[in-house]
Amino acid sequence: KEEALRPLTSGIMETGMDESGDFKRQVANESLKDPQVQALSQQLKEWINDVLTDDHIVVKNLCEDLSDGQVLSALIEQLAGAKIEHKEVAQSVASQKAKLTEVFIQINHHLQVVEDGIKWNVDNIHNKYLVSVLHLLVALARHYGIQRRLPSFVKINVLQITKATQQTETISEQITGDEEREHYNFAARQQERDVFDTLFDSAPDKLNAVKGSLMAFANKQLAKLDRSCHNIEEDFANGVNLVIMMSLAEGYYVPLYSFSLEPLAYDHKLHNVTLALNLMQEAGIPRPKCTAESIVSKDLKSTLRVLYSIYSKYKHLASRSRDRDVITMEQEPNHHFQSVFSTCSVLLYLRAPCSVLQKDC
Repeated sequence: KEEALRPLTSGIMETGMDESGDFKRQVANESLKDPQVQALSQQLKEWINDVLTDDHIVVKNLCEDLSDGQVLSALIEQLAGAKIEHKEVAQSVASQKAKLTEVFIQINHHLQVVEDGIKWNVDNIHNKYLVSVLHLLVALARHYGIQRRLPSFVKINVLQITKATQQTETISEQITGDEEREHYNFAARQQERDVFDTLFDSAPDKLNAVKGSLMAFANKQLAKLDRSCHNIEEDFANGVNLVIMMSLAEGYYVPLYSFSLEPLAYDHKLHNVTLALNLMQEAGIPRPKCTAESIVSKDLKSTLRVLYSIYSKYKHLASRSRDRDVITMEQEPNHHFQSVFSTCSVLLYLRAPCSVLQKDC
Protein backbone atom coordinates (compact mmCIF):
# COMPACT_ATOMS: atom_id res chain seq x y z
CA LYS A 1 0.00 0.00 0.00
CA GLU A 2 2.80 2.37 0.92
CA GLU A 3 4.54 1.73 -2.39
CA ALA A 4 1.32 2.28 -4.33
CA LEU A 5 0.92 5.72 -2.78
CA ARG A 6 4.49 6.82 -3.45
CA PRO A 7 4.54 9.92 -5.68
CA LEU A 8 5.09 9.03 -9.32
CA THR A 9 7.68 11.77 -9.64
CA SER A 10 10.14 9.71 -7.62
CA GLY A 11 12.85 8.40 -9.94
CA ILE A 12 11.52 10.19 -13.02
CA MET A 13 13.23 12.66 -15.27
CA GLU A 14 10.06 14.03 -16.75
CA THR A 15 11.60 14.97 -20.09
CA GLY A 16 11.91 13.12 -23.36
CA MET A 17 13.18 13.89 -26.82
CA ASP A 18 11.55 13.22 -30.16
CA GLU A 19 13.53 11.23 -32.73
CA SER A 20 14.57 14.35 -34.65
CA GLY A 21 15.85 16.12 -31.54
CA ASP A 22 13.87 19.25 -32.46
CA PHE A 23 11.55 19.04 -29.49
CA LYS A 24 11.90 18.49 -25.77
CA ARG A 25 8.92 17.05 -23.97
CA GLN A 26 7.96 17.31 -20.33
CA VAL A 27 5.13 15.52 -18.54
CA ALA A 28 2.66 17.97 -17.05
CA ASN A 29 2.48 17.89 -13.24
CA GLU A 30 -1.26 17.20 -13.22
CA SER A 31 -0.71 14.05 -15.26
CA LEU A 32 1.87 12.76 -12.81
CA LYS A 33 -0.75 13.05 -10.09
CA ASP A 34 -3.61 11.68 -12.20
CA PRO A 35 -5.20 8.67 -10.41
CA GLN A 36 -5.65 6.86 -13.75
CA VAL A 37 -1.96 7.24 -14.56
CA GLN A 38 -1.06 6.10 -11.05
CA ALA A 39 -3.36 3.05 -11.35
CA LEU A 40 -1.95 2.09 -14.76
CA SER A 41 1.62 2.34 -13.49
CA GLN A 42 0.80 0.24 -10.43
CA GLN A 43 -0.88 -2.52 -12.43
CA LEU A 44 1.98 -2.70 -14.91
CA LYS A 45 4.45 -2.86 -12.04
CA GLU A 46 2.55 -5.72 -10.41
CA TRP A 47 2.39 -7.53 -13.76
CA ILE A 48 6.15 -7.28 -14.24
CA ASN A 49 6.76 -8.56 -10.72
CA ASP A 50 4.45 -11.52 -11.35
CA VAL A 51 6.28 -12.41 -14.58
CA LEU A 52 9.70 -12.11 -12.94
CA THR A 53 8.88 -13.99 -9.75
CA ASP A 54 11.22 -16.86 -10.61
CA ASP A 55 14.03 -14.39 -11.32
CA HIS A 56 13.58 -12.87 -7.83
CA ILE A 57 13.31 -9.41 -9.37
CA VAL A 58 11.08 -6.85 -7.67
CA VAL A 59 10.33 -3.59 -9.46
CA LYS A 60 9.55 -0.70 -7.15
CA ASN A 61 9.61 2.21 -9.57
CA LEU A 62 8.93 1.68 -13.27
CA CYS A 63 10.97 4.50 -14.73
CA GLU A 64 13.92 4.08 -12.39
CA ASP A 65 14.16 0.30 -12.51
CA LEU A 66 13.73 -0.08 -16.27
CA SER A 67 16.21 2.60 -17.27
CA ASP A 68 19.36 0.44 -17.47
CA GLY A 69 17.82 -2.40 -19.51
CA GLN A 70 18.38 -5.12 -16.92
CA VAL A 71 14.72 -5.63 -15.96
CA LEU A 72 13.54 -5.28 -19.57
CA SER A 73 16.09 -7.91 -20.58
CA ALA A 74 14.75 -10.38 -18.00
CA LEU A 75 11.16 -9.51 -18.94
CA ILE A 76 11.47 -10.23 -22.67
CA GLU A 77 13.40 -13.42 -21.92
CA GLN A 78 10.55 -14.65 -19.75
CA LEU A 79 7.75 -13.53 -22.08
CA ALA A 80 9.19 -14.53 -25.44
CA GLY A 81 11.98 -16.98 -24.65
CA ALA A 82 14.43 -14.51 -26.21
CA LYS A 83 18.13 -14.82 -25.48
CA ILE A 84 19.99 -11.66 -24.53
CA GLU A 85 23.73 -12.09 -24.99
CA HIS A 86 25.01 -9.70 -22.33
CA LYS A 87 23.29 -10.43 -19.03
CA GLU A 88 25.76 -8.72 -16.71
CA VAL A 89 24.68 -5.52 -14.97
CA ALA A 90 25.68 -2.50 -17.03
CA GLN A 91 27.31 0.28 -15.02
CA SER A 92 28.30 3.04 -17.42
CA VAL A 93 25.82 5.12 -19.43
CA ALA A 94 27.27 3.79 -22.69
CA SER A 95 26.95 0.14 -21.62
CA GLN A 96 23.40 0.70 -20.34
CA LYS A 97 22.36 2.24 -23.64
CA ALA A 98 24.06 -0.57 -25.53
CA LYS A 99 22.07 -3.08 -23.49
CA LEU A 100 18.83 -1.18 -24.10
CA THR A 101 19.58 -1.19 -27.82
CA GLU A 102 20.02 -4.96 -27.78
CA VAL A 103 16.84 -5.42 -25.74
CA PHE A 104 14.79 -3.20 -28.06
CA ILE A 105 15.92 -5.17 -31.10
CA GLN A 106 14.37 -8.23 -29.46
CA ILE A 107 11.23 -6.45 -28.21
CA ASN A 108 10.46 -4.73 -31.50
CA HIS A 109 11.03 -7.99 -33.35
CA HIS A 110 8.65 -9.96 -31.14
CA LEU A 111 5.99 -7.25 -31.10
CA GLN A 112 6.32 -6.97 -34.90
CA VAL A 113 5.75 -3.23 -34.76
CA VAL A 114 6.43 -1.11 -37.82
CA GLU A 115 8.96 1.67 -37.38
CA ASP A 116 6.31 4.41 -37.40
CA GLY A 117 4.45 2.62 -34.61
CA ILE A 118 7.34 2.52 -32.13
CA LYS A 119 6.70 4.99 -29.32
CA TRP A 120 9.83 4.32 -27.29
CA ASN A 121 13.56 4.64 -27.85
CA VAL A 122 16.80 4.08 -25.98
CA ASP A 123 17.31 7.68 -24.88
CA ASN A 124 13.80 8.18 -23.53
CA ILE A 125 13.77 4.94 -21.55
CA HIS A 126 17.26 5.61 -20.23
CA ASN A 127 16.15 9.14 -19.28
CA LYS A 128 13.19 7.64 -17.40
CA TYR A 129 10.59 9.36 -19.54
CA LEU A 130 7.24 8.15 -18.21
CA VAL A 131 5.31 8.37 -21.50
CA SER A 132 7.73 6.09 -23.36
CA VAL A 133 7.91 3.65 -20.45
CA LEU A 134 4.12 3.29 -20.31
CA HIS A 135 3.78 2.96 -24.10
CA LEU A 136 6.35 0.16 -24.06
CA LEU A 137 4.84 -1.76 -21.16
CA VAL A 138 1.26 -1.45 -22.43
CA ALA A 139 2.37 -2.84 -25.80
CA LEU A 140 4.08 -5.79 -24.10
CA ALA A 141 1.15 -6.43 -21.77
CA ARG A 142 -1.34 -6.44 -24.64
CA HIS A 143 0.80 -8.70 -26.79
CA TYR A 144 1.56 -11.32 -24.16
CA GLY A 145 -1.60 -11.00 -22.10
CA ILE A 146 -2.15 -9.57 -18.66
CA GLN A 147 -4.64 -10.97 -16.18
CA ARG A 148 -5.45 -7.52 -14.84
CA ARG A 149 -7.64 -5.26 -16.91
CA LEU A 150 -5.73 -2.03 -17.47
CA PRO A 151 -7.48 1.34 -17.02
CA SER A 152 -9.07 2.53 -20.26
CA PHE A 153 -8.43 5.78 -22.11
CA VAL A 154 -5.50 6.93 -20.00
CA LYS A 155 -4.00 10.15 -21.33
CA ILE A 156 -0.93 12.10 -20.32
CA ASN A 157 -0.57 15.80 -21.02
CA VAL A 158 2.87 16.69 -22.27
CA LEU A 159 4.49 20.10 -22.66
CA GLN A 160 6.32 20.12 -25.99
CA ILE A 161 9.05 22.72 -26.25
CA THR A 162 10.51 23.64 -29.62
CA LYS A 163 14.26 23.88 -29.04
CA ALA A 164 14.91 26.46 -31.74
CA THR A 165 12.25 28.96 -30.63
CA GLN A 166 11.47 27.80 -27.08
CA GLN A 167 7.78 27.89 -27.96
CA THR A 168 5.64 25.63 -25.81
CA GLU A 169 2.46 23.75 -26.61
CA THR A 170 0.51 21.14 -24.72
CA ILE A 171 -0.14 17.85 -26.46
CA SER A 172 -2.09 14.85 -25.22
CA GLU A 173 -0.52 11.38 -25.38
CA GLN A 174 -3.06 8.54 -25.52
CA ILE A 175 -1.54 5.66 -23.54
CA THR A 176 -4.42 3.17 -23.45
CA GLY A 177 -7.64 2.74 -25.42
CA ASP A 178 -10.66 0.57 -24.76
CA GLU A 179 -8.85 -1.90 -22.56
CA GLU A 180 -12.02 -3.81 -21.73
CA ARG A 181 -12.32 -4.72 -25.40
CA GLU A 182 -8.59 -5.43 -25.66
CA HIS A 183 -8.80 -7.72 -22.64
CA TYR A 184 -11.87 -9.51 -24.06
CA ASN A 185 -10.29 -9.93 -27.50
CA PHE A 186 -7.12 -11.45 -26.02
CA ALA A 187 -9.13 -13.81 -23.81
CA ALA A 188 -11.26 -14.82 -26.80
CA ARG A 189 -8.16 -15.54 -28.90
CA GLN A 190 -6.77 -17.69 -26.10
CA GLN A 191 -9.99 -19.67 -25.83
CA GLU A 192 -10.39 -20.33 -29.54
CA ARG A 193 -10.04 -24.02 -30.29
CA ASP A 194 -9.13 -25.53 -33.62
CA VAL A 195 -9.04 -29.00 -35.08
CA PHE A 196 -5.62 -29.72 -33.58
CA ASP A 197 -6.81 -28.89 -30.06
CA THR A 198 -9.59 -31.41 -30.55
CA LEU A 199 -7.23 -33.93 -32.13
CA PHE A 200 -4.84 -33.81 -29.18
CA ASP A 201 -7.62 -33.90 -26.59
CA SER A 202 -10.11 -36.32 -28.11
CA ALA A 203 -8.27 -38.45 -30.65
CA PRO A 204 -4.64 -38.90 -29.65
CA ASP A 205 -4.68 -42.30 -31.34
CA LYS A 206 -5.03 -40.52 -34.70
CA LEU A 207 -2.05 -38.26 -34.06
CA ASN A 208 0.59 -40.51 -35.64
CA ALA A 209 -1.51 -40.82 -38.80
CA VAL A 210 -1.72 -37.05 -39.15
CA LYS A 211 1.99 -36.62 -38.46
CA GLY A 212 2.85 -39.25 -41.03
CA SER A 213 0.63 -37.70 -43.66
CA LEU A 214 2.00 -34.19 -43.22
CA MET A 215 5.54 -35.56 -43.12
CA ALA A 216 4.97 -37.35 -46.43
CA PHE A 217 3.63 -34.16 -48.01
CA ALA A 218 6.62 -32.16 -46.73
CA ASN A 219 9.11 -34.76 -47.95
CA LYS A 220 7.54 -34.77 -51.40
CA GLN A 221 8.26 -31.04 -51.67
CA LEU A 222 11.69 -31.11 -50.02
CA ALA A 223 12.83 -34.00 -52.24
CA LYS A 224 13.05 -31.53 -55.11
CA LEU A 225 16.19 -30.19 -53.41
CA ASP A 226 17.37 -33.55 -52.12
CA ARG A 227 16.24 -32.77 -48.60
CA SER A 228 14.06 -34.81 -46.27
CA CYS A 229 12.60 -34.73 -42.79
CA HIS A 230 12.20 -37.60 -40.36
CA ASN A 231 11.02 -35.94 -37.14
CA ILE A 232 8.41 -33.20 -37.29
CA GLU A 233 9.34 -31.48 -34.03
CA GLU A 234 13.09 -31.52 -34.74
CA ASP A 235 13.31 -31.00 -38.49
CA PHE A 236 11.20 -27.84 -38.71
CA ALA A 237 12.32 -26.14 -35.49
CA ASN A 238 15.13 -24.16 -37.12
CA GLY A 239 12.88 -22.84 -39.90
CA VAL A 240 15.09 -23.92 -42.82
CA ASN A 241 12.72 -26.51 -44.23
CA LEU A 242 9.76 -24.16 -43.82
CA VAL A 243 11.52 -21.41 -45.80
CA ILE A 244 12.50 -23.89 -48.51
CA MET A 245 8.97 -25.31 -48.75
CA MET A 246 7.56 -21.82 -49.21
CA SER A 247 10.12 -20.92 -51.87
CA LEU A 248 9.40 -24.12 -53.78
CA ALA A 249 5.65 -23.73 -53.54
CA GLU A 250 5.69 -20.08 -54.63
CA GLY A 251 8.39 -20.55 -57.25
CA TYR A 252 10.94 -18.01 -56.08
CA TYR A 253 14.47 -18.07 -54.75
CA VAL A 254 15.17 -16.96 -51.19
CA PRO A 255 18.68 -15.46 -51.10
CA LEU A 256 20.98 -17.26 -48.69
CA TYR A 257 21.93 -13.98 -47.03
CA SER A 258 18.33 -13.49 -45.89
CA PHE A 259 18.27 -16.56 -43.66
CA SER A 260 20.63 -19.02 -42.00
CA LEU A 261 20.98 -22.35 -43.78
CA GLU A 262 22.62 -24.05 -40.79
CA PRO A 263 21.41 -22.12 -37.75
CA LEU A 264 22.81 -23.01 -34.35
CA ALA A 265 21.95 -19.96 -32.25
CA TYR A 266 18.40 -19.52 -30.99
CA ASP A 267 18.13 -16.07 -32.58
CA HIS A 268 19.06 -17.45 -36.01
CA LYS A 269 16.43 -20.18 -35.73
CA LEU A 270 13.85 -17.65 -34.61
CA HIS A 271 14.73 -15.41 -37.55
CA ASN A 272 14.24 -18.31 -39.98
CA VAL A 273 10.87 -19.32 -38.58
CA THR A 274 9.68 -15.72 -38.49
CA LEU A 275 10.73 -15.33 -42.13
CA ALA A 276 8.80 -18.49 -43.07
CA LEU A 277 5.66 -17.24 -41.29
CA ASN A 278 5.99 -13.89 -43.07
CA LEU A 279 6.36 -15.65 -46.42
CA MET A 280 3.22 -17.64 -45.66
CA GLN A 281 1.33 -14.48 -44.83
CA GLU A 282 2.50 -12.78 -48.03
CA ALA A 283 1.28 -15.82 -49.98
CA GLY A 284 -2.19 -15.34 -48.56
CA ILE A 285 -2.05 -18.14 -45.98
CA PRO A 286 -3.93 -17.18 -42.79
CA ARG A 287 -1.50 -16.99 -39.89
CA PRO A 288 -1.63 -20.28 -37.95
CA LYS A 289 -2.51 -20.30 -34.29
CA CYS A 290 1.09 -20.36 -33.12
CA THR A 291 4.15 -18.21 -32.57
CA ALA A 292 7.61 -18.42 -34.06
CA GLU A 293 8.91 -19.12 -30.56
CA SER A 294 6.67 -22.18 -30.19
CA ILE A 295 8.02 -23.66 -33.43
CA VAL A 296 11.63 -23.11 -32.33
CA SER A 297 10.74 -24.68 -28.99
CA LYS A 298 9.62 -27.82 -30.91
CA ASP A 299 5.98 -27.59 -29.90
CA LEU A 300 4.31 -30.36 -31.89
CA LYS A 301 0.85 -28.82 -32.10
CA SER A 302 2.24 -25.53 -33.40
CA THR A 303 4.39 -27.29 -35.98
CA LEU A 304 1.44 -29.35 -37.22
CA ARG A 305 -0.62 -26.19 -37.58
CA VAL A 306 2.03 -24.58 -39.76
CA LEU A 307 2.50 -27.65 -41.96
CA TYR A 308 -1.23 -28.11 -42.38
CA SER A 309 -1.62 -24.45 -43.36
CA ILE A 310 1.01 -24.95 -46.05
CA TYR A 311 -0.66 -28.18 -47.18
CA SER A 312 -4.08 -26.49 -47.40
CA LYS A 313 -2.67 -23.83 -49.71
CA TYR A 314 -0.51 -26.04 -51.92
CA LYS A 315 -2.15 -29.47 -51.96
CA HIS A 316 -2.78 -28.96 -55.69
CA LEU A 317 0.98 -29.25 -56.21
CA ALA A 318 0.83 -32.79 -54.89
CA SER A 319 -2.25 -33.71 -56.94
CA ARG A 320 -0.51 -32.62 -60.16
CA SER A 321 2.47 -34.85 -59.53
CA ARG A 322 2.91 -37.90 -61.74
CA ASP A 323 3.87 -39.99 -58.75
CA ARG A 324 0.87 -41.77 -57.30
CA ASP A 325 2.26 -41.98 -53.79
CA VAL A 326 1.63 -38.30 -53.22
CA ILE A 327 -0.92 -37.54 -50.54
CA THR A 328 -4.16 -35.97 -51.73
CA MET A 329 -6.93 -35.90 -49.20
CA GLU A 330 -9.78 -35.59 -51.65
CA GLN A 331 -8.46 -38.21 -54.13
CA GLU A 332 -7.65 -40.86 -51.53
CA PRO A 333 -10.91 -41.53 -49.66
CA ASN A 334 -9.36 -44.15 -47.41
CA HIS A 335 -6.33 -42.12 -46.48
CA HIS A 336 -5.58 -41.37 -42.82
CA PHE A 337 -6.62 -37.72 -43.21
CA GLN A 338 -10.03 -38.82 -44.38
CA SER A 339 -10.62 -40.85 -41.24
CA VAL A 340 -9.46 -38.05 -38.97
CA PHE A 341 -10.75 -34.96 -40.73
CA SER A 342 -14.34 -36.03 -41.44
CA THR A 343 -15.60 -37.99 -44.47
CA CYS A 344 -16.00 -35.33 -47.13
CA SER A 345 -13.67 -32.42 -46.70
CA VAL A 346 -11.14 -31.07 -44.28
CA LEU A 347 -12.86 -27.71 -44.47
CA LEU A 348 -16.15 -29.21 -43.34
CA TYR A 349 -14.35 -30.81 -40.44
CA LEU A 350 -12.73 -27.54 -39.46
CA ARG A 351 -16.11 -25.82 -39.43
CA ALA A 352 -17.92 -28.54 -37.53
CA PRO A 353 -18.78 -28.15 -33.83
CA CYS A 354 -16.75 -30.02 -31.25
CA SER A 355 -19.48 -32.57 -30.71
CA VAL A 356 -19.25 -33.61 -34.36
CA LEU A 357 -15.48 -33.74 -34.19
CA GLN A 358 -15.57 -36.04 -31.19
CA LYS A 359 -18.08 -38.31 -32.87
CA ASP A 360 -16.01 -38.52 -36.06
CA CYS A 361 -12.83 -39.21 -34.12
